[in-house]
Amino acid sequence: MKYARLAILGVAVGAGLLAARLVSTSAPEPEPVAEVTAPTIEKTEVLVASSDITLGSKLGGSDFTWASWPTEALPAGVLTKDDDPEAMERLVGQVTRTPIFSGEPIREERLIRTDKGFMAAILPKGMRAIAVSVEAETTAGGFILPGDKVDVILTKASGETGSAVSNTILENVRVLAIDAVTAGDQDEKNVSPDRTATLELNLPQSEIISQAQQVGTISLALRSAQDSADNAEQTVRRKRAVNFVKYGLTSQAASQ
Repeated sequence: MKYARLAILGVAVGAGLLAARLVSTSAPEPEPVAEVTAPTIEKTEVLVASSDITLGSKLGGSDFTWASWPTEALPAGVLTKDDDPEAMERLVGQVTRTPIFSGEPIREERLIRTDKGFMAAILPKGMRAIAVSVEAETTAGGFILPGDKVDVILTKASGETGSAVSNTILENVRVLAIDAVTAGDQDEKNVSPDRTATLELNLPQSEIISQAQQVGTISLALRSAQDSADNAEQTVRRKRAVNFVKYGLTSQAASQ
């Protein structure tokens, strides 16, 4: 009886081993995993600013460097090392007409090479720079900075009542400098103007400002950034006349 049980157990173990072998030999071998390679991105060396460059700065060799950019994503007008390998040396000494930020590609239309002064270099064609006498109390408490847009207000004594009368004579005018401080070299957040503000004007506006300074006090009203952008809609105002007396004769100049 004992031998019969051992024989049955042996047969069961042998059958199990045989079944396991059959299963292992019949299982399919795993397929090899294909290696996935990332697509090669073609890059181009582009001339970029190595640090923030302020308006009116004269470029030096340390102001820009070459950086790798994806060739398919190159912005229009940038300088590449393949097309202009001497660009760094060629641009040294030019003056920036707009601020350029760190890592931003250098575009030649934002630079100018001139032997004139800085103010003449940054003035748009057809515009004039004229200085007006101002005081801190009449310039938003000293918070008007170069690059801001302002309205120009003339305050003068009324010939009829003797009281002061104020009129806005110019609107949305760009401030180029406060005293001798421009947007390119201001170091502090606010500047306290106590002598002059230089404004960007066209020729008729320059004449209005020059005449207004002879008859009254000029004040500058700071405009909000939301309505002082270059592409902002201009406010349409009723034209006012400013009276000027010369050699006993009264003339008028319409404000704009």
